Amino acid sequence: MNTEVEEILKGSYDLHVHAAPDRVERRLDALEVARQAYEAEQGGFVLKSHEYPTAPLTYALNRMYPGLKVFGAIALNRSVGGVNPDAVEVAAGLGTKVVWMPTMTADYWLKNLKKGPGISVFDDGGKLTAETTKVIDIVAKNDMVLASGHISPLEAIAVFEAAKSAGVTRMIATHPANVATVEQQKEMVSLGAHLEYTFLACMPVRQRYTVKELMDAVRWLGLDNCVVTTDFGQWMNPPPAEGMRMAIASLMNQGMSPDELTKLVKTNPARILGED
Repeated sequence: MNTEVEEILKGSYDLHVHAAPDRVERRLDALEVARQAYEAEQGGFVLKSHEYPTAPLTYALNRMYPGLKVFGAIALNRSVGGVNPDAVEVAAGLGTKVVWMPTMTADYWLKNLKKGPGISVFDDGGKLTAETTKVIDIVAKNDMVLASGHISPLEAIAVFEAAKSAGVTRMIATHPANVATVEQQKEMVSLGAHLEYTFLACMPVRQRYTVKELMDAVRWLGLDNCVVTTDFGQWMNPPPAEGMRMAIASLMNQGMSPDELTKLVKTNPARILGED
């Protein structure tokens, strides 16, 4: 079984990885995360920060580890001016691959924490803001990946509808389990989005579902429509590369086949990133 796990890990893409430098404590810095991914022979990963665009950092990592592909990202939180078309335009020019709608300063996220207000992609009339529409157009023009972040399911569906109309072909519903209903997740899929299921949500400190529940969900929603990521980087969790190995091994232990796992951590992520 270990040999099968290692073979699936080789060439895998983790679309959701955190590392230092950051304002919260991380297990490893970006250099250490990249080194471990390189040693595991992963295909690559997306480096996410809630605070700053990561493309300049990923440029350096790609020069250091030829063959490993580390993708830059930007999350549209207050630290970059919110849903800021100018910031996204610059990020695109620097080779950024993934644009997250607001995460830690999203209105929906903060209100669930009894905080706020935060950033909404809706105006007072319940329509997408002009800035959101401009960001979507920049994503489409540059063939970037659009991820929903921590906005509400209704906001995410509206964003995906507009993105589909604008010609965006690479979309991710950010860890929608326990947030969006099954019907809402199916609607996101119908609009062209892949559903992200994170292994972090199986870990004791953040557990929202079991490994079996993850397996059952992606099978029911359709393996072609889902990706498995780690969302690792927290100080109390294993490093992201080890987290991906754990995710593969845990799902295999529950009965998932190598072909199923390959689709979730290799084929689908590679297609989203344009690496297929």
